[in-house]
Amino acid sequence: MFDSPMEHCQVCGQMIALDQSKPECGRRNGCATDTVCPLQKYFAGIDCSAGQPKENLRDKEQ
Repeated sequence: MFDSPMEHCQVCGQMIALDQSKPECGRRNGCATDTVCPLQKYFAGIDCSAGQPKENLRDKEQ
């Protein structure tokens, strides 16, 4: 079993799993998009919860 690395966030006061992107974390914890995140350098670079460009092509007929 894999346990995600965790770190305490001074902004929201919670333990944060670092196996997500900053936008995902911000949405889950109610942070404004312009919030300076003290954990920024630790997050994954890809927001997997956001729609990706290739997803729009999957269901199109060719």
